[in-house]
Amino acid sequence: MKNYLFSALLTICVLSSCFSQQLVKKQADARLIIEQKDRFINKQLKDLLKEIKPEIKYAFGTDSGDHGVPAFFNFMFVTREQSDSLRAKNLSPIVIFVYVKENIDWFGRTKRTKETGHTWTEDDFRNYKDFTVIDLWIPDN
Repeated sequence: MKNYLFSALLTICVLSSCFSQQLVKKQADARLIIEQKDRFINKQLKDLLKEIKPEIKYAFGTDSGDHGVPAFFNFMFVTREQSDSLRAKNLSPIVIFVYVKENIDWFGRTKRTKETGHTWTEDDFRNYKDFTVIDLWIPDN
């Protein structure tokens, strides 16, 4: 009986580790988010972020305001300086727009400085992880 229970637990662990691989392992995989966006709609932001392995080096949040667009985050895997350098070469960095139900209050919810104004931090994750994703978009380059 002990061997059967041990075998069953081992099988469960192995199977769960096989299926827990991240969706976006490298920047080029980002489009997979759009292909599977239904998987993230009406889920918490943390569910999406745990599927992204490359470090988010640029982030910014915009409230819905009067412009008729829901609040959204935009995430990039490059810094602003790297993005400017790419654009100077007529290349576009991958940008992921994540629309959320809640207002973001980017500068009020977390303490921002000039250095952290466009950085995704652990504090941001704690503050925004439970926001509800309502849409995703990645512009074509």
